[in-house]
Amino acid sequence: TYVVLKVQNLKSTTIDRRGSEPCWEQDFMFEICADGKGFIIELWKKGLIWDSILGVLWIPLATVEHSTDEGPGSWWTLHSEVIKNGSQIQGTKTPTSHEILLDVYFALPF
Repeated sequence: TYVVLKVQNLKSTTIDRRGSEPCWEQDFMFEICADGKGFIIELWKKGLIWDSILGVLWIPLATVEHSTDEGPGSWWTLHSEVIKNGSQIQGTKTPTSHEILLDVYFALPF
């Protein structure tokens, strides 16, 4: 499995890991505009011919706290559907059995 993070016009991907409880321990840092609405986390399963999505999560930027240090993170339930208003993503719905542990924060200057 691997994770894809999308925010505004940026995208980053983890390396793929095997097993039922993969651990990536990977940091992502993006410089983004303040007018952004949120970001998408996607969990994918690597396939022989094509990959399949296991779940997706929309996190509104307005809910992300500011911090100078990493925290313990929070468990988030992944969903199977994306809610859109036109081309704008508004959220996700229909929980799956998959969860992901994320530590999400806006980094403050030291």
